[in-house]
Amino acid sequence: MPHVPTDTDVYEVFAQTGSGSPLHHVGSLVAPRRDAAWHLAKETYGRRDDLFRLWVVRRTDLIVSSADDRGLLAAKTRMPHRQPGFPTTRRRDRSASPDTPAPRQQPAGATSDDPRGATGPASSRLWAALAEDLFVLGNRLGERIVDYIDLEESLAVGSIGQEALAHAETILSLHGFDEAAADTRLFERPQEQWRVSRVIGRLTDWPSTVVCGLVIAAAVSVLAEERADDEPAFAAIRDEQLVHLEHWRRWARALAAWPETSEEFTQAYAEVTHCAGDLFGAGPHDAVTEALHARLAARVDDSGVPGSRLPHQPVPRAAGTGGSVLADCLERGRLVREHYAPEVFL
Repeated sequence: MPHVPTDTDVYEVFAQTGSGSPLHHVGSLVAPRRDAAWHLAKETYGRRDDLFRLWVVRRTDLIVSSADDRGLLAAKTRMPHRQPGFPTTRRRDRSASPDTPAPRQQPAGATSDDPRGATGPASSRLWAALAEDLFVLGNRLGERIVDYIDLEESLAVGSIGQEALAHAETILSLHGFDEAAADTRLFERPQEQWRVSRVIGRLTDWPSTVVCGLVIAAAVSVLAEERADDEPAFAAIRDEQLVHLEHWRRWARALAAWPETSEEFTQAYAEVTHCAGDLFGAGPHDAVTEALHARLAARVDDSGVPGSRLPHQPVPRAAGTGGSVLADCLERGRLVREHYAPEVFL
């Protein structure tokens, strides 16, 4: 009986034609064995050109995206550049017309304290507050990129920080802010008008930073689920924040398990989760925020680290919190705007 090819007989072929050129996928073939697949690929795809490198991979060994991954792969909220985007428009406007202040357009009814005004939807106030938490977290993580000997961890933390900044910008734009208005909100308001979560003030040592990243990612992913079915940008935010959440969960489990760090981390986990009771405290205390808070608690408890002290009910946010962490973040942002040459990031 003739051999009927199966998926395990299919191989994908990648070829490099020169030392400076990248590998390219050049085709597929069917072969009964690995060694036969490589020689068949050489004869099939190397007949016309000299090959510098040839990779042949069994198709079943590849990790391939599915249709369900398209929203995450689109990644419409990822940072399109390496620098925080909020001051860029101001620098560009100042370069074009140094004596004319850049226009600032805030949504109708907006105040310096809330993007929709005091009578706006509660969900908008919750999103505005979480955008500020993400903004400070992203800036703080940017400081920690150089703290790692492990290059992969440094890149992971840098990526999470960049996406936190991108999500903050996307959230504000989805709630009516143009770039100039977002810049005004995040760089011109005095600290006493900010209402960041109390967890922001704990972005100091590494164990506390891990827990801060965990609870903020959990809160943003929970709130994004409310809009994910109707708005692709919120679905992308949710999916990317769930990736961040899993990263912080792995760190939390490791720090809790290591004898050298378990005691310090257990204390930090209890203290930071207690502060996280105000993550959904920017709006009125009603059935909606209670339900969101309950889902946040479930997501935090699902991290596999015992000892959470998250309150049973949401706690109101207070103005002027954030301490030296927020103060340093705002000061650095203002220094960037005032001292970088206008043409640097054009």
